Amino acid sequence: MKKAELVSGLVLLAFGILLWLVLIPWQIAEAPMAIISPRMMPLLCAAILVILSLVLIGQSLLALRQLRDDSGPIFTRGEVIATLGVVVLFSVATLLFVYTGPLLPGLMIIILPMLALGERRIAMLTLLPAGLMGGAWLLFYVVLGTSFQ
Repeated sequence: MKKAELVSGLVLLAFGILLWLVLIPWQIAEAPMAIISPRMMPLLCAAILVILSLVLIGQSLLALRQLRDDSGPIFTRGEVIATLGVVVLFSVATLLFVYTGPLLPGLMIIILPMLALGERRIAMLTLLPAGLMGGAWLLFYVVLGTSFQ
């Protein structure tokens, strides 16, 4: 388990640095001097990601020094399948968003993980997605006056 945390920390560290140095400057334009930069929040999130990944790496290195008998696979088969499932879910949802709008992919991202994790109560499967989607609609269309697309 500690090897998986070390590998995860290293991957997150590399992704955070890539975000900070390449992706955010490449994709988000710099603002004029008079306003707050649109890069501020993404850069802050990338910095927090780097800091937390360094903490995870440090904790896993300390734990690995104490436990030398951590043999076995770094990631179990179930973890790899779950990760691939999440990637496929978000890929399909992104494609659906382009062709159908926000409702169907939003519901899919909420309901399918609930079903995969064993939720079978009809009230929870209907009220939670309806509340989340209704709240998102209220925030974007009513409060902010903008659109998803």
